[in-house]
Amino acid sequence: MIINSLFATPIYKTNIDRAFTKKELEFVNKQKKHCIKNKGNFNTKNNYILNNKEFKNIKEFLGTCCNDYLHKVICPKNNVKLYITQSWLNYTEKNQYHHKHNHPNSIISGVFYLNADNKNDTITFTNPNHVMQIKPTIKEHNIWNSDTWWYPLETGELILFPSTTKHQVDIKKGNNIRVSLAFNTFYKGTLGTSTGLTELNII
Repeated sequence: MIINSLFATPIYKTNIDRAFTKKELEFVNKQKKHCIKNKGNFNTKNNYILNNKEFKNIKEFLGTCCNDYLHKVICPKNNVKLYITQSWLNYTEKNQYHHKHNHPNSIISGVFYLNADNKNDTITFTNPNHVMQIKPTIKEHNIWNSDTWWYPLETGELILFPSTTKHQVDIKKGNNIRVSLAFNTFYKGTLGTSTGLTELNII
């Protein structure tokens, strides 16, 4: 007997595998003074944060991972790339949270963790295909019977996911200030074909 995960949501996880530089950390700390209130936590007024020179190397790392996701998961035939559009920092302190949401006008979204405690910090995703009005009590949760699924997080970790995927941060535990860099992406290149009357050139 085989159980296949048909039409699964691809969640990409990796780690930058290096310590952050002094300049990067100083920049992150300074930006906390320039935030606006979100639903449950705070985010930077600057929503193109990756355009700052302090994040040049981080932006290159994130861009490489986005296009790795593109070619391993989406597998476009044409010469198509993903580029990062908007990006911002989130600061979540003890007893704060981040409301359930997704990211319109984006293909793949990502969250990169500049400060996270893997004992307390998680990201929770909502199953878009799981609507059960008649539901037995679950003895043991798995990827097929769960309404939500969460991942523990650590500093330096990156998570990429389809932008339509709803996600949230539950009430923050622990005394660290959870700092994440969130971003959206879009296509550059040619989508579809001229003969199929589906061609779209995005420069």
